[in-house]
Amino acid sequence: MQISLETLRNSPGKTFSYEFTQEAAVFDLTEDGACFDRPVEVRLEAVFRDGKFHVFGSMRTGLVSECSRCLQPFILHLEGQWEDDLPAEAVQELDVIGLVREMYYTTLPLKPLCTEVCKGLCSICGADRNHEDCGCDLEHVNDRLSEFKKLLLE
Repeated sequence: MQISLETLRNSPGKTFSYEFTQEAAVFDLTEDGACFDRPVEVRLEAVFRDGKFHVFGSMRTGLVSECSRCLQPFILHLEGQWEDDLPAEAVQELDVIGLVREMYYTTLPLKPLCTEVCKGLCSICGADRNHEDCGCDLEHVNDRLSEFKKLLLE
């Protein structure tokens, strides 16, 4: 999916807006087995001024993800923005797929969380601490690490 920049070049100072709503597969976002709960919404604005193309874009979608603390599936709402100045002599077309992929991968969190206050799983019995209090002693220290605990108490 490409946008020709010739129209912008012929209309300096005029902002052009583009909107797309496409399935994630169109932008090659499903290659890692990612599952989306809705299409990807893309908005782009571009203007030619001072010998450069100024491009601003935004992307919104929802991704079915797994919480990194409690391992429960949830919908991760992704919103990203992108802004850049492209030299006029270097580009003839705007690669929308490349821009959307860049926005998508930069908005993905390293450790997705279902909520900011997710308590995660008990490290002893594996219970989901968001739904039950298992009563396990979480202060228990592995005997191999007891010498390090002594150092912390000194």
